[in-house]
Amino acid sequence: MALRFPVVALLRPVKFWHFLVVPPVAMAAVLGVFRLIDRAVLPAGAVPGEAYHTARTVLISVSMASVIAVLVIRYRTGYEEALEETRDFLTRIIESTADGIVVRDADGRVRSWNPAAEAMFGWTEAEMEGQTLERLVVQAGEATRIDADLREGRTLRNLEANGVRKDGSPVTFALTVAPLRDAAGAFTGTTGIVRDITALKQMERHYLERERLAAVGELAAMVAHEVRNPLAGIRGGCEILLEGYPEGDTRHDIGVEIIHQVDRLSRTVHDLLTFARPRALDRVPIDLHALIDRILQNLRDDPANAGIEVVRDFAEEPLVMQIDGRQIEQVVLNLVLNSIQAMKYRGRVTITTAATGDELLLSVADTGPGIRPDKLEQIFQPFFTTRSKGTGLGLAIVKKIVEAHGGRIDAASPGGSGAVFTVTLPREA
Repeated sequence: MALRFPVVALLRPVKFWHFLVVPPVAMAAVLGVFRLIDRAVLPAGAVPGEAYHTARTVLISVSMASVIAVLVIRYRTGYEEALEETRDFLTRIIESTADGIVVRDADGRVRSWNPAAEAMFGWTEAEMEGQTLERLVVQAGEATRIDADLREGRTLRNLEANGVRKDGSPVTFALTVAPLRDAAGAFTGTTGIVRDITALKQMERHYLERERLAAVGELAAMVAHEVRNPLAGIRGGCEILLEGYPEGDTRHDIGVEIIHQVDRLSRTVHDLLTFARPRALDRVPIDLHALIDRILQNLRDDPANAGIEVVRDFAEEPLVMQIDGRQIEQVVLNLVLNSIQAMKYRGRVTITTAATGDELLLSVADTGPGIRPDKLEQIFQPFFTTRSKGTGLGLAIVKKIVEAHGGRIDAASPGGSGAVFTVTLPREA
């Protein structure tokens, strides 16, 4: 049993207390073995010589050194295996977490970049290693200000920042970052947890927008009710007064201008009501091409549109669909008028229709000045307008009608010249 214990101990993972137990037991076992050898080799009563004692001492020392060496090797191996297991465990945690984890050195350069951060921003770990966070944030100097606070020992929690992905798309993220220090307390870098909150912020904006629009709707309905009837009375009174003054008379011209302004206010009130309280859809089979042609004919009859060239690029097949004809007519009319006004009544409007699978496409393109990139995301917002006499409701109403039909509308300005509005509607609602 005394011989078996050290062997078994050496085969198991070595603990620190093994160094206190195994060497004495091993020494006793080695001495016992050599005592048996002495009895077997030396004759009874014989006195061993100096060479025998030396060889015996060397063998005992080598045996004990071997036992201790094995213990040390096994202890070191077990220690390294434990470190490797711990490292692998921590690595798996970092790589599998849903939030981005970014570790930077004292100079603010990335040293660790987990897969969640890669999925969030699009940059791989190899592409971000050695880079600063200035590549990610939109606001200049934001990373520098954050690092200044961290060097003072502060932990920053739930900071919101606007950034940009590798493909150029915007991203909003929340950042919790803390300083890293060595054993002496010196600043060695930072570790941060990054969470993509782009969708959350969009939901918040949509919620606030809905609340704002609800308030606008109530106000618009009240204003329309209080204003529409007086406007009708003013217009009727002006028409009666005009009968008493011939054309060319200054008073006649003033009356005509009053009627024009009343009509403009009436259209604004109508737009407010349409936006605030849209009518329920009355879907019937409508030939989209015939609907567009009726609108174009009415526009051609207006002398103000004489400088406008209209190009019809229609699909070969008739596009009959279940829609609310009056509302879709308003969509097309608003888009065409928007293009005409953007071109200052001189240019080309191209109307294109196409069928793709289960969807129908309608696009209105013009040769006007185009839309600035920073305005593209705002043009469908209510009351946003780039024209001094616009109400900012036309495109907002268009978007609302299209979405009520289960479709969508997109705006583009290729090359910064001209604008293209594309309406996509389901073939069958």
